[in-house]
Amino acid sequence: MSPLKHEVERMLAERCSFSAIEARIERMACTSEVKSALWLFAWNNQAPAERERAVDQILTLAAHPQG
Repeated sequence: MSPLKHEVERMLAERCSFSAIEARIERMACTSEVKSALWLFAWNNQAPAERERAVDQILTLAAHPQG
């Protein structure tokens, strides 16, 4: 298993917030393709209710842009 995936798995096991996991993935020294795969892995391992909440939040922000 890749050390990067292991780190994401550790964060998931520690119940880190998805935003914290996203931020960590963004700082990883790897290709954008690897970052995308890690993001999808982390997203897929979120509880369905959390995924739904995140999608609703993003759609609300997109419908009401600020600035």
